[in-house]
Amino acid sequence: MSRRVLFLRSKSPAGIEPRIDKEARALANAGYDVTVLLWDRALEHLKSEVRDGYRIERIRMRASYGGPDLAVRLPLWWLRSFLQIARERPDVVHAIDFDSAIPAVFSKQIVGHRLVYDIFDFYADMIALPLSSGVRAFLARRERRAILAADLVILADLARQGQLGDARPARIIEVMNVPEERPVSRKKATEFLVFYGGMIARDRGLADLVAVCEDSGAKLLVAGHGPDEATLLPLIESSPAARYAGNVSYEEVLEWTATADVIVALYDPAIPGNRLASPNKLFEAMMFAKPVIVSDDTRMAEVVRQEGCGIIVRFGDRRALQAALERLMLSPSEAAAMGSRGRAAYEAKYTWGAMEDRLLKAYAEL
Repeated sequence: MSRRVLFLRSKSPAGIEPRIDKEARALANAGYDVTVLLWDRALEHLKSEVRDGYRIERIRMRASYGGPDLAVRLPLWWLRSFLQIARERPDVVHAIDFDSAIPAVFSKQIVGHRLVYDIFDFYADMIALPLSSGVRAFLARRERRAILAADLVILADLARQGQLGDARPARIIEVMNVPEERPVSRKKATEFLVFYGGMIARDRGLADLVAVCEDSGAKLLVAGHGPDEATLLPLIESSPAARYAGNVSYEEVLEWTATADVIVALYDPAIPGNRLASPNKLFEAMMFAKPVIVSDDTRMAEVVRQEGCGIIVRFGDRRALQAALERLMLSPSEAAAMGSRGRAAYEAKYTWGAMEDRLLKAYAEL
């Protein structure tokens, strides 16, 4: 009988996140019986579906991504996740981030399954709300306990090991947020296009990006969802230089990445988790040979500096951001050279095949 794996993730943006899709498909293709349990907070998707050899089931329960309603909704997610584990009795629970690890740690003690803890973001450092240092320290201690309970911990970048503090997991591997090579169709664009796909949040520099595109003559396309839509979407949609595409599928994200002239990833390093972020969009830009603009004092900046695949600016510095954008607009040859260096680095270091092999080897040894 195939070993059964149950993924837990407390969100369901654009149906399913690309990292989860790649991991689930890799395991399913290797012979595992895979189910992915997601929390559909906006009631946007089917309750259940099958795709590429694995099943998706969604708990359709309306909730915000950072509002006071989570005081009630989050415990309900924990309860319903635990009940799903108790019913299915999987061999492995693959929990993503701390808000899904909580029920998995508890169920491990009762059901006896193996626990894989996949840390997309360290919880205490990820939260952009103005939490006190005491609250962040409390969350960090709790998350480190979950890390110790795991049979396998997965990080998107081993540079994040410092966030684990003195917690020493049984095993730890790196599975980077790199895309799969695949052909995509390109959209039509007649003007210099800047693309941002990701969280609609204040700490992503979107207000600065809109202003700079207005002043430089570039066109900005934004896709995604997030906690600050009520504030930022009116700004984006009212700008003559910007357009909001909605919370689009991953396939469309790739199409716009392939079409754009530059990809932007501005993360405020004042948020601890942002300093160590290594998002899909950076490696997708490299795959499609697109130059990037990223924030200084971040892990992304280290990669861009090392590979020479873009321009680094200080977060919140509109002059520097505008200068970077205009530099790429006025020098297509320099932009192309940056993109080519990014593509070469992708081929040498950042392919999904290497990450897939690492994941399957670790699972085989659980």
